[in-house]
Amino acid sequence: MDIRNLASLSGVLLVLGAAGWYWGMGHPKDRALAADEKQRPDYVITGLSGLETNEQGQVLRRLSASEVRHYDKPRDEAEIDKPVFTLYDQGHEAWRVTALRGTSLAQNTEVLLQDDVHAERRDPKAIPVTLDTDTLHVFPKEERLYSKSIVKVNSPQGQLSSKGIEANIKTGDLVLNENVTGNYAPAAR
Repeated sequence: MDIRNLASLSGVLLVLGAAGWYWGMGHPKDRALAADEKQRPDYVITGLSGLETNEQGQVLRRLSASEVRHYDKPRDEAEIDKPVFTLYDQGHEAWRVTALRGTSLAQNTEVLLQDDVHAERRDPKAIPVTLDTDTLHVFPKEERLYSKSIVKVNSPQGQLSSKGIEANIKTGDLVLNENVTGNYAPAAR
């Protein structure tokens, strides 16, 4: 083989090798790919069912979900598919809250529920009440619900709609924030 052809072939291979190294191994990773790597969950739980009890063994809270994905970075949070929260009062079921998805925030002190959120008072001693909305913040330890979205409230006393709501699970108090419409007849005492 002619030395000139060999030199030309070597030069072409050197250029191809350098380009391959640059675009393959030596090229900085794409920013979107690097961001995607940070968004990978550090663990995934399928078919979650858990409960929290007090010192006397009474159930305080129960959570079930089809899947939970926990992310350590960039923030400590978890995505929850089809969550079902059940809140108890003195060992008896008080409220059940369901949604299509949720996000556990602030080191599990707050849960943001989204899409087809339905909250139902389950205490047989209390007047049945249901709340339906698109988003709802649940503060389990504080036993409080909060939303700035349109909320529809149904009970045997009537139907109401409000932009925003605050609910205290322990006391059963509901505060309708603004643009309240509907029909309501107080219960006979």
